[in-house]
Amino acid sequence: MKKYIVRLLIVLTLIVVTTLVFPEILFLSAFGQKIAMKVEGDQVAQFYFKKSQSLKDTLYVKGVIYSNTLNDIQDVLDKNPQVTTLAMEEVAGSIDDEINLVASQEIRKRKINTYIPKGGMVASGGTDMFLAGVERNAHHTAKLGVHSWSGGDQVALDFPADQEEHKKYLDYYVEMQIPTDFYWYALKAASADDIHWMTPEEITTYNVFTPQTPELLTLQEKLASDEFGGRGTGNNRKAQKLIKSFFESIALEKFENTFDHSFEFSDEMTLESRNGTNIMGYVKGKSHSDKYIVVGAHYDHLGIIDGIIFNGADDNASGTAALLMLARHFSKNQPEHSIIFAAFDAEELGLHGSKYFVEHPPVPLEDIKLNFNFDMISRNPKNEIYVVGTKPYPVFRPLVEALAKTSRLKVSFGHDDPNDTSKDYWMFSSDNGPFHEKGIPNITFSEEDHPDYHKSTDDIENTDPEFFQNVVELIQSIIDKIDKEFPNKS
Repeated sequence: MKKYIVRLLIVLTLIVVTTLVFPEILFLSAFGQKIAMKVEGDQVAQFYFKKSQSLKDTLYVKGVIYSNTLNDIQDVLDKNPQVTTLAMEEVAGSIDDEINLVASQEIRKRKINTYIPKGGMVASGGTDMFLAGVERNAHHTAKLGVHSWSGGDQVALDFPADQEEHKKYLDYYVEMQIPTDFYWYALKAASADDIHWMTPEEITTYNVFTPQTPELLTLQEKLASDEFGGRGTGNNRKAQKLIKSFFESIALEKFENTFDHSFEFSDEMTLESRNGTNIMGYVKGKSHSDKYIVVGAHYDHLGIIDGIIFNGADDNASGTAALLMLARHFSKNQPEHSIIFAAFDAEELGLHGSKYFVEHPPVPLEDIKLNFNFDMISRNPKNEIYVVGTKPYPVFRPLVEALAKTSRLKVSFGHDDPNDTSKDYWMFSSDNGPFHEKGIPNITFSEEDHPDYHKSTDDIENTDPEFFQNVVELIQSIIDKIDKEFPNKS
């Protein structure tokens, strides 16, 4: 036992002596860098998979890039060739810039994408590694930082523009197809001992992200921005303009030569007369053009209450964004039946937009064969989406179930049986209600309420992009299938 203690003391003594007498030697070694990082409360970059991953196609990294990072990443990628994405959770920089650039080139050589997940932070040399991704993106809550560098007593901008130190970075950005102006911008953005967090405008200017953010998420974010003021009925013209512009861009057909369909209703709280506007267009079917499917979602929300904006990202910017993307899909892929795309107003005030629609339909009511409704579909911690309406209209359930089995979601049925006291009854809770009252079959997609329901905290930051996109993919496949294999078609 004493021998082991003596050996340990010798090793520790050597480390201390080396650190005091030859600190640069210790710091240049991977082992020494690990010790230095630990002393400073940091860690060197670690590559890992999460226990919850069923497919190991995403590799995670956290820590400071160091002299062994190239070997580390080569080793893990050699053993896991299925990796397509490097998720950079927290990479504050690099203590070996030479290795960092070579390791980053290895990422590009292997055609790996980079991504900064929710709450992630990447800066300095970590930003250089992020730029190596073939496709690059980040969650909207993530941060990306840049700054200058220094050498000895000089800072980067003290060196001539043709200095070799500049050239290695400039050559790297050219290789990664990043504008070289990005390099000079970074040097001016913050000093070597500070960090500048890039703005969305700067990220766009320097091509930091590749153009891969799904339009679905972009539309939801726009509709749920403060600029749109919560989309309260009577004060939601910006939302109307966005929807109409989108319908125009995909060349939807109009009813009565307009997308606007205004109506009056009585406010249930004040009993005063108010105005609302439904936005509608349609795609003509190729086989059953005189039979209609209505695809609808309400675009209004609570607006501004006591000076606070209720953005309604989930309720119902999510359903509205889905409506627009489905309209685009079917404008490019002509359906068998004609499909009406309806963005309803005044749902929050009593389903008034959809009530007006069924009382003043743009086509004979008997020719409307089915209504799809989307209300709150962008977040659920259980990865669960409810399909509501197959209890009263069971003919559609087999078609829905067949596709539900192939979905990455937990697809549940319910909230449509008035005798089921274990669940709230949703058949009259949203814009499906007026259709149900008229005996028109309808299917609603929604998740159960969450803590931000009808609160000012229902913001875009809480969206689960993967869940949201999976829901819209499921909805699209179900509409496609029902349109082509409509039960009891007439």
